[in-house]
Amino acid sequence: MTQQHNLLHWYEAGLPQRERKVRGHFSTPPRLVEQILDACGYTADRDLSMLRVLDPACGSGNFLAGATRRLLAYGQRTNRSGLQIARSIKRNIWGFDPDPIACTLAELQIHETFASSYPKSKALKQPHIHQADGLAFPWEQHSNIDLFLANPPYLAAKNIDLSGYRSTHQRGQADSYLLFLSLALQVVKPHGWIGLVLPDPVLARTNATRERQLLLVETTVHHIWHLADVFTAYVGAAVIIAQKTPPHHLHQISWQRARWSDVSTTTQQVSNNNEPTLQTASSVSQQLLSQQPRAELRYLLSAITGTLIERLYHQIQQQVKENTLLTLAYLGDYVTIRRGEELGKDSPLLTTSQSQPASYPVLRGGIDVRPYEIPRGSYWIASEQVSKPLDRYLAPKLLLVKSAGRLQATLDLQGHIVLQTLYILQLAENGPDSQTNTSTEQTFSAEDELYFLLALLNSRMLQEYIHILHTAYKLVQPQIEQHVLAHLPIPINTAYTEKEQIIDRAKLLMHACGETSSVVELKIQSLELYEEQERAICVLYENALEGMRAPDPPRTAIDEGVSLYG
Repeated sequence: MTQQHNLLHWYEAGLPQRERKVRGHFSTPPRLVEQILDACGYTADRDLSMLRVLDPACGSGNFLAGATRRLLAYGQRTNRSGLQIARSIKRNIWGFDPDPIACTLAELQIHETFASSYPKSKALKQPHIHQADGLAFPWEQHSNIDLFLANPPYLAAKNIDLSGYRSTHQRGQADSYLLFLSLALQVVKPHGWIGLVLPDPVLARTNATRERQLLLVETTVHHIWHLADVFTAYVGAAVIIAQKTPPHHLHQISWQRARWSDVSTTTQQVSNNNEPTLQTASSVSQQLLSQQPRAELRYLLSAITGTLIERLYHQIQQQVKENTLLTLAYLGDYVTIRRGEELGKDSPLLTTSQSQPASYPVLRGGIDVRPYEIPRGSYWIASEQVSKPLDRYLAPKLLLVKSAGRLQATLDLQGHIVLQTLYILQLAENGPDSQTNTSTEQTFSAEDELYFLLALLNSRMLQEYIHILHTAYKLVQPQIEQHVLAHLPIPINTAYTEKEQIIDRAKLLMHACGETSSVVELKIQSLELYEEQERAICVLYENALEGMRAPDPPRTAIDEGVSLYG
């Protein structure tokens, strides 16, 4: 093990996890560095002598050391002297970081890398590693970068003062990594390259809209690698490889979604330097992404071409443009959506026994709530400790898990208190159907309406809809945002008999699920019932997309055999 590796390991291992999170100090794995350099075309078989490389948040220098190794390999291939290569390093390799220890380690990495190829040369003096804030440098006159590499700190404005930077006046939460993405778009020269390791919220979070729009207009994005477990931080990584040139209208972005541990331990392809590289799994049109409402990098859209989900998505977009919802309503039109008590599952206010007469059972998010299953709380809370109106909890309500990548809903008729990790859905006074079928004047009870919505929220249709369009961008700790939930599409003016059958099956399914899984686990005899329900719900959405009310007697789901996958 080399001296530099020992020092890097010592420094990072010595930082407490909390300190690393506050400072955003998580180094890029060397193997990922090599794969990014390959994808950007920074390889030793090219003339690297005049290509300027910048890492404005260099940390311990993994990116800069990787680029230096490539530059040295180029020098040896072309028989350059140690002095010539030292001059190339001095001219081309630039790094900034406010941490003095990190800068020292980055400089050490470059010196030792140079010495490994030119052990007798003393030509490399002081490389351009500067203890400074890379964002504060006056870059306006320096749009001359050939390769911009960065794994910037993942810091939100709540953890650090970002008010001094001009671009933080955007809406939503200010995140430091967006400043680095903006900087890359500013300083990279035409046809230069960008290799960024960013937190995966950049793929869809609203506050990154402007940066995504510029990225998709000004660059040709070649790769998006969506990786889990690259860092010990509780966030996934989105690696973006782009070239500073406007995209061709037919350009396809290649993307892969995987766990880093799987990628880094399995040789899938072999590059010129015999290192494993990421294997392209699929592709998506850059033009399609640029047409998203907020330029979201919803790369999974390419997987739903020709499906019911795609048609539903485009129908909603069209209805929004026309400012009318004729056959589909939003869930938020049916229900009010609230959060539970602002308490954690380990709060001392929760007890394991009913210690006082005026106590209520408590449900703790995904721990106690599973799809369809009748919820049962194992903790209690005294009534005087409940901060929100008790009536909200005691009335019939749908409960939906917030911290999840897919919908998990159940119906609570027992009056549980719930914590903040659950959404409470209760019927609005005047929903789109007003609880009446206009063709028959027959009505459903409020409880039946909740069963109907329960069936939709646990359907594979909406499971895939919300995953593909809203939560797939978070590989680590995905969450369903309240505004996303409120905008789920709900068919309206459905045939009475069709809706009645869905409600009846939902009631049966409440007693058909297993007791130990966080996903729908059915008893063997109930599988057919569940599949019948899924087909019926697909028909419901098909009818809504056709812009017509299903006839009565309705088309049966079994006859239609409609699938959300085609």
